[in-house]
Amino acid sequence: MTLWRRISYLILFISLNSSLQTMGQKMLGSVFSIYSGINSTQINPALITGSKAYVDINIIGANSFFKNNWAYIPKEDQNIWQLIGSDTSLFNYGKYKFNRTYTYYNNTDPKFLVQSVRRMGPSAMVQTGKHAFGISIQSRVQSSSTNIPYEIPVFIYEGLNYNNLHDIVYDDNDFNISSLAWTELSLSWGVDFRRFYKNKLSFGVNAKLLLGHEGAYNINKNLNYTVHDTSNIEFFNYDAEYGVALPIDYDSKEIIYQDPLVKGYGVGLDLGFVFTRLKSSFSPREGNKLCSKEYEEYLYRIGISLMDIGGISFNKNAQKHNFDNVSVSWAEFDTLEYRSINVSFKQLSQAFYGNPYQSYTSNKISIGLPTTISLQFEGNFIENIYVAALWIQPIQFNAKQTRQASQLSIVPRFENSFFGFSLPITLIQYKYLSLGTAIRLGPLTIGSERIGILLGVSDLDGMDIYFNLKLSLAKGKCSSRKIGACYQWK
Repeated sequence: MTLWRRISYLILFISLNSSLQTMGQKMLGSVFSIYSGINSTQINPALITGSKAYVDINIIGANSFFKNNWAYIPKEDQNIWQLIGSDTSLFNYGKYKFNRTYTYYNNTDPKFLVQSVRRMGPSAMVQTGKHAFGISIQSRVQSSSTNIPYEIPVFIYEGLNYNNLHDIVYDDNDFNISSLAWTELSLSWGVDFRRFYKNKLSFGVNAKLLLGHEGAYNINKNLNYTVHDTSNIEFFNYDAEYGVALPIDYDSKEIIYQDPLVKGYGVGLDLGFVFTRLKSSFSPREGNKLCSKEYEEYLYRIGISLMDIGGISFNKNAQKHNFDNVSVSWAEFDTLEYRSINVSFKQLSQAFYGNPYQSYTSNKISIGLPTTISLQFEGNFIENIYVAALWIQPIQFNAKQTRQASQLSIVPRFENSFFGFSLPITLIQYKYLSLGTAIRLGPLTIGSERIGILLGVSDLDGMDIYFNLKLSLAKGKCSSRKIGACYQWK
């Protein structure tokens, strides 16, 4: 196995393994709810004041999203449950060439891979009059590969002896791979800062302390090369930067995990505004108890938010390597063997510079959060019937950032105090359409934005499933002889 393929497999395996650990890019069935509470801060922190709950406690939750456009498992051969339940290694079984578990889309479109995982620990919010406050802890993983040249995944799959791609001069520019794993400690604040007639304006902010656990990126400004055969690759110009801060031993051939758990720190910020058109022009009654403020029904609300501003700097077990417009005619490329990450970088540096240490430029790296701008709409024109819409667009400040997938969603739903049912329709990357569903029974919500994957009727090119368990106390319920004060369910 060539060095190139081994490194590519390592990157892909890390991304897939992170996705499979929990089974929703945005948990649409949970963030769009009259009891969304602290969960609403995931799309807009200003929504925290509009929840029907004045106290909301998220006990546990998780969601994961994975989508790519170059590798897949045909639905006729294996579904997601067979893949998860298999006791065989991901890359060691299957009927395709080279004993793979997957095949690939055979076209010349640029390739992408986007993956996000969010695990939510204990979180809570409370609303006091016009103000709402929240605190949350969650761990997140975000990986993305963007604008990948079509021939690279084919070479990874078919091998360098694939004659159809030989003796072609490839001139590839601006393709990047990045991955980031971190824990997020967040303080949230929302306020209804102005009310006039039936209109209300709200502002919200999430201030976040970020603990970085691992990060990696490969920024490719230019890759100009030709593969002549299995043994000979000619690099005419290679301009790239690598950064790694991984929880493994760089001198070991095997993946051996090692401390420290936290390898870097950073800060993050979310900002949001919401305009709400209320059904009544009367201000809710106030009292001396938190639960005395009544819930205000809305006709519709429109929000805008800027999410995940910030980044993490790593200074533990971190390395940065640069290859600045280098060239080499690399013979006997197929004789390289993977021995460790450090050996691999030394081999690359020796080949391009004639010095095994010259590519190493720093023991610090930084990676940006997956910044997005988002618009939200939610209407309630018929009792218990709601329709929501969500637009998410990634914002790229630099090539080292991780990226979320762009997303357009329409989410019709039925909801009362105990039961909720929604059918999200989502367009990913403005091209890939999927249908989802979510069900809420009291404090438990379970959903997916790609139900076809779970039912086994769609090709397996990703996954999406989420859940959360929470307790809420409803506004305006401060006494009941039968069930006690502030009980949520009617």
